[in-house]
Amino acid sequence: MDITVHDNGYQNNTYCQASNRTTLFISAYNGIPETLILNTIFWVLLILLFTMLRHQASDYRLALVNANGTKKRWTEIFYSRAASVVEPQPSTSNPSNPSNPMPRPSTTSQQSDSTPLSPIQTEPGLFNWIRVTLKLRKETILLHSGPDAVHYLSFQQHMMAVMAVVTVISLAIILPINFLNGPRDELYDVNAFGRTTMANLRPESPWLWVHTIITILYIPLVVLIMRRSSGRNAFKKAATRTIMISNISNSDRNKTVIRNYMQELFPDVTIESVSIAYNISRLFVRNAEFERVHEARVYCEHHRDRDTLMAKPEMCSCKKENAYEYYQREERKLSGDVARLRASTLNEPLDIAFLTVSTVQEAQNIVNHFTPGTYRQWHIVFAPSPDDIFWENLNVNKSHWYLKFVCVNVVLFIVLFFLTTPAMVVNLLNSRPWVLDTESKISPLVSEFLPTLMLWTLSALMPVIVSISDKWMGHYTRSKQNYSIMCKCFGYLLLMILILPSLGLTSAQALLEWGLTNDTGRWQCIFLPDRGSFYVNYIITAAFIGTSLELLRFPELIVYIWALLKATSKAETPYIRKSILIEFPFGTHYAWTTLVFTISIVYSVFCPLIMPFAMIYICLKHMVDRYNLYFAYGPSNMISRKGGKIHSTAVTMTKFSVLILVLVMAMICYFRGDDGMARFLILIITLAITVTLFIFMSPIKRCAATRRPSIVEIAGPAPAYIPDVLRATTTQTSARPSTVGFPGYGSDNVSEYDSSQYSVNSVEA
Repeated sequence: MDITVHDNGYQNNTYCQASNRTTLFISAYNGIPETLILNTIFWVLLILLFTMLRHQASDYRLALVNANGTKKRWTEIFYSRAASVVEPQPSTSNPSNPSNPMPRPSTTSQQSDSTPLSPIQTEPGLFNWIRVTLKLRKETILLHSGPDAVHYLSFQQHMMAVMAVVTVISLAIILPINFLNGPRDELYDVNAFGRTTMANLRPESPWLWVHTIITILYIPLVVLIMRRSSGRNAFKKAATRTIMISNISNSDRNKTVIRNYMQELFPDVTIESVSIAYNISRLFVRNAEFERVHEARVYCEHHRDRDTLMAKPEMCSCKKENAYEYYQREERKLSGDVARLRASTLNEPLDIAFLTVSTVQEAQNIVNHFTPGTYRQWHIVFAPSPDDIFWENLNVNKSHWYLKFVCVNVVLFIVLFFLTTPAMVVNLLNSRPWVLDTESKISPLVSEFLPTLMLWTLSALMPVIVSISDKWMGHYTRSKQNYSIMCKCFGYLLLMILILPSLGLTSAQALLEWGLTNDTGRWQCIFLPDRGSFYVNYIITAAFIGTSLELLRFPELIVYIWALLKATSKAETPYIRKSILIEFPFGTHYAWTTLVFTISIVYSVFCPLIMPFAMIYICLKHMVDRYNLYFAYGPSNMISRKGGKIHSTAVTMTKFSVLILVLVMAMICYFRGDDGMARFLILIITLAITVTLFIFMSPIKRCAATRRPSIVEIAGPAPAYIPDVLRATTTQTSARPSTVGFPGYGSDNVSEYDSSQYSVNSVEA
């Protein structure tokens, strides 16, 4: 596909030819109608598939473990809305144990209440899940899914407000100007996509001042609306009475020593408790095996065909034995191993301790006034939430962690930037002989649908690679892990999806080579008509196919099926079902949502037709995430004095959209001739002022500091900083992800998530 030579300032040059081939085949009108038709058809089919699977699963309201041992379909197990995974049995529960979750309140006793804790009342019908999702209140989501879900949804809602305003401006002002004020010689046909873009205006057209003014006005628009998102200062409102002490020497790793030393330094402080962190990495793995075997034994014990239920100890072997006897034997063995490892773990204290005082003000006083002495070089900070800590990763040595950090990021940089950018893959396929031979034989519907789908698929794999690498690094807290994933994913996606294709480049290597030269012609590649249509097709694909696939959760389903295939017997199904109840991947979804927002804002002035589809994307994305947060994922609490910055940083990242927009518009004005120099100077001055304000004054963050959030004392005892594997219990239950207190995979009921520390007022803007 060659670039046509126009007299309106967009020149035909070799810079733009490589990346302009964003399709595998050739089709008319840049493929937008065809892509929209295909995506709509696939979206309807995928939504119908999900609705049928969910409706089929909801027809069976029995628990996985019941009196008659009814067999369960995979749809019922994966998409069901059962109240719980495994009902507690009298023979295995320990009511006196404080670590065990409280029994779930009965449905009948709550139906008469109108509180957020009331279970969701479902109605018969295929599409009742849509109505139920829309009716979810903020209080219900907070109590069921935790404060992270509320901050994330608030972020999306404010982003929807920004995009709604930009959509109205784009369609009511920019689009008519672009369409009606082109050259008199009808350079573009009335049905051509280029006529709707800024490329239809000549460089000397006075209407370009409208685009410049709107570009400048978008800066306060984004800042003033996004600053009201509740996540901007989520971590500042987290009140905790516990401090974390690190860098403790071997001789001081004792509760009495720590208590006495802190009491001497702060005699007016009332110390309630001191907890030492231990190396539980081996115990954590062995305890997970014990939980799997224990729950499988309980399943066999209550199964109607206990004598005929068989287990296959080895996956590739045909040897079988009685499942109940097998799990009894394995449980006795693993129980002894867990007891021995627990005893040895208590002899391996780490250099981390948690000290809880009586008030938040006392904790603040210790953090502010503690100074390391000559003998004890302790480091003191506010402790993260116990739910936020990866207890099994606390033993990772800092030097080893930084070594893995450097290795992982270097490898990711080389692979993602220099080898496997989506544009490079598409251009590689474009050069294949079989592609050239079949260009004229393939329908335009397929020819324009495949490239955007391929680019979306390749881009979706990148966050998966980043997530896996970050989990291998062994972050200490979930908040830091999600924060790292979000920042790296957004940076990689921004470069791979927006910056490189817009400049007509296929890899970061080409970007570096261009940066070392003095060639300025490549700036003319930005905002070409075909470039705008490509991003319209891309957002259409993300809006329809991308969001519908998030509902079906095929990757998690594949993991679940693989776990079933590796299971020794079907008695392990309850444990497997609980093990896939993971937390919502906030880091990945924040990066994806912010990327689409940035693309739409950057191209909204030049290509106004992108905004209606971007608005559709954010609405569908909000609906899907709202459903998944409540029905498909476990509760999440990353809010603490040292955590929760993922929410405020996501709000701050929206600034990149207006910065890139102003920069690109300035470059376009500069390279389109002398007629745009006045607009160029105004945009450059605006950019300099905006960058200065963002760096030194930071309007989005500063607005949160204008009024210091009040510290509210938390009623009741402080959370215990003890991992579940070290709690004294007869049947260990890990809080993440396999806890009996969590709802079933897709439960309609509210779980016993401890949200007493939070209220709706604490997360509102």
